[in-house]
Amino acid sequence: MELVVVLLLSAVLCVPLTQLLGLGTIPGYLLAGMVIGPYGLQLVTDVPAIVDISQWGVVMMLFVIGLELEPSRLWGMRREVFGVGILQMVSCALMLSLLIGGLLRHLIGMSLHGAVICGLALALSSTAVAMRLLDERNLSRTPMGRTALGVLLLQDMAAIPILILLGVLGGGGTKAPSFVSALIAVAVVLVCYRLRVISWAERAQLQELFTAATLLVVIGTAQLFDHAGLSAGLGGFLVGVLLAKSKYRPAMETSIEPFKGLLLGLFFLGVGMSVNLEVVQVHWRFITCGVAALLGVKGLILYGIARVSGLPRYHRLPFAMALAQGGEFGFAIFNEAWDNGLLSAPHRDLISVVVAISMAVVPILIKLVERVQPGRVQGYTSGAP
Repeated sequence: MELVVVLLLSAVLCVPLTQLLGLGTIPGYLLAGMVIGPYGLQLVTDVPAIVDISQWGVVMMLFVIGLELEPSRLWGMRREVFGVGILQMVSCALMLSLLIGGLLRHLIGMSLHGAVICGLALALSSTAVAMRLLDERNLSRTPMGRTALGVLLLQDMAAIPILILLGVLGGGGTKAPSFVSALIAVAVVLVCYRLRVISWAERAQLQELFTAATLLVVIGTAQLFDHAGLSAGLGGFLVGVLLAKSKYRPAMETSIEPFKGLLLGLFFLGVGMSVNLEVVQVHWRFITCGVAALLGVKGLILYGIARVSGLPRYHRLPFAMALAQGGEFGFAIFNEAWDNGLLSAPHRDLISVVVAISMAVVPILIKLVERVQPGRVQGYTSGAP
């Protein structure tokens, strides 16, 4: 109970402070995490447990996104997912791998395969950060928001073969997906959908029971996909798509929203706790250059992709900025690479700090652009299709 009080108090104090400074909510959660984490006041020390729980916030966010996408509309997004998404993933991974392998590798003594792994991981963006930024600016339903969602979904799927590759290269690892397990997971979800499990709870006419059933659907599906070695977030998204045309969709969105908001806040707290301030103190020059290089390289590539994909000029900059940071899957890839002996612990910690700080910097950069050029990021949405 004391832990819950510490988490809530830190968020209540820090988030309004960053909002007052005009920086938004995400930097507030990250600041709170750094203050109470093991490298701050040490009020919370079991960071992995916090991060594991908070991942459900990302799962629920993807579930809500899935509820907004009917299967026909998802198929209509194949250009954004498999066209723009693959282009982004390949181009960013290639450029970042070349940058790390050709220049930074000699500065920090990283192996060539370690540089390639870092390039692949850094090409991924944070779904939680990007979608939160777009939602706050009412950009999620614009062409830019649709394209960003397509890219993020492709990245979510791309993380799975990357994790498999690490297990193959390292000959070990914690868990690798199997084709049979994946088929069983999908089959179970489809059977439960056909049985209309959610309707059993709806007949009882009890709001709390319907909320419990909604949580069971989301968490149960995500857990099933996780045990099959797949992405839990992908499981939450797919079951959301299946239920998009259901008559229960509005009630399910209402039931899940409070849990999604709280757990997403906890997720950002966990990211803040993961920032190793000792590493920052020792390697602050490299970290500063690393964050600038990551945001610069990905930002330029994403801006070019936005232009090629036909996004309006006023949406290209927010698209590039929202997706330029590293992602939560990067932490999982770094840990798996270390577990398989492909990345040293110091390199894992160093690159993880770069990713975490990039997630904190992007919301601040967008706020600065909004102040310097009012309307540059969020002023052109009313007429968007």
